[in-house]
This record gives sequence, structure tokens and C-alpha cells, in this order.
Amino acid sequence: MKNIAIIGSGSWGTALATHLASNGNNVKIWSFNEQEKDLINNERKCKFLPGLVIHDNIKCYTDIKEVVDDVDFILHVTPSKFTRETFVKYKEYVGDKPVIICSKGFEKESLKTLDEVILDELPNARIGVLTGPSHAEEVAIAIPTVLVIASHDEEILNLIQDTFMSEKMRVYTSSDVKGVELGGALKNIIAFCAGVAAGIGLR
Repeated sequence: MKNIAIIGSGSWGTALATHLASNGNNVKIWSFNEQEKDLINNERKCKFLPGLVIHDNIKCYTDIKEVVDDVDFILHVTPSKFTRETFVKYKEYVGDKPVIICSKGFEKESLKTLDEVILDELPNARIGVLTGPSHAEEVAIAIPTVLVIASHDEEILNLIQDTFMSEKMRVYTSSDVKGVELGGALKNIIAFCAGVAAGIGLR
């Protein structure tokens, strides 16, 4: 059993929390929004995933220090445009805890990948990147799916693979951090264009 921090209470963060809690782990979610915190803690619901019942092993906080303290690793799951400003809020509490980037995209102003953003702020951070192919809705209701964890740190690869693996989820490892991150970011552009093409009837 691990104690895990998830920074971000959106659909992907809550779906990952649900999977990890179902695997027997204790999960603390950070939200910037008091209403979202109360919805998760009191009603056991997520507004982004209708029908999902939040697991008892999940607790939500608006105090980011309380979430990051005393955990085995941190999943960073905010939108890419908020990655830097959110990480700055908790970087002093990271220590040697692995920070696993679960967000996709680039920093708009610098065009840096998100691992570069984190390392800008904390050069000695232990970094991993967790990505699909998967969808939050599928992970939340335990439809069989696959994830990839990329890191240059073998201990992180083993930790994330062992913690996430289950009968419904297979986790592959990779040392190609940049390739995995770029793939996760750029596929959204292709998916968007494919959706437009289908929407206007192109074949």
C-alpha cells in the first residue's frame, strides 16, 4: 500500500485516484476549489465523471502542503498551462519524492515540454512521465487499458509499474521521456483534426 498525492481534481486526476484506491492505496487529491473538495469528500462525486462513486480511500484537500507531505510519490495532473504556477506552490515540499507528470502539452510561452518546466523550477527533481493510450472515463470504470511510464530513473519505473498494475491495467516502461511526452502532446492535435474532418463529412 502506498500513500499518493494527486495534484489536480479534474477527470484524469480523479480517474487515476480511483484506480489507485481500488488497488488498495491511500490517495490525497489537491483541488484549488472548495466546492470540488466538498463534493468529493461529502458526496463522493466528481462533477467531471458523472455516475462515479469516489472510493473511501480518497480524500481531497485545498491545502497543497497537506497533500504532498508524507507521500511516496506525486502525480501532477493539472492542465499544461497551469503546470509551472502550480508546481511553484509545492516544490519546496517535494524533497526526493518522485514527481510523475500526467499532464499533456507544452508551456505556451516557452514551448518547453512539461518535464523541462518542472526541472526549471527544481533541477534535482526525480521525474517520470505517465501517459496513455487511455481515457479518464475508461480508467474510472475499470475498462481494461494501458499506460506508459517513462523515466531515466529505474526505481521510478518499477515503483509506478508495480503500483498501477492490475488485472484491468497494464503498464509499460520506457526510458524515452521526451518521445513519450511528445507523443502524448501531439496526438491531441491529430485527434482534433480527425474530429473536424469527420464532423464535416470528409472521408
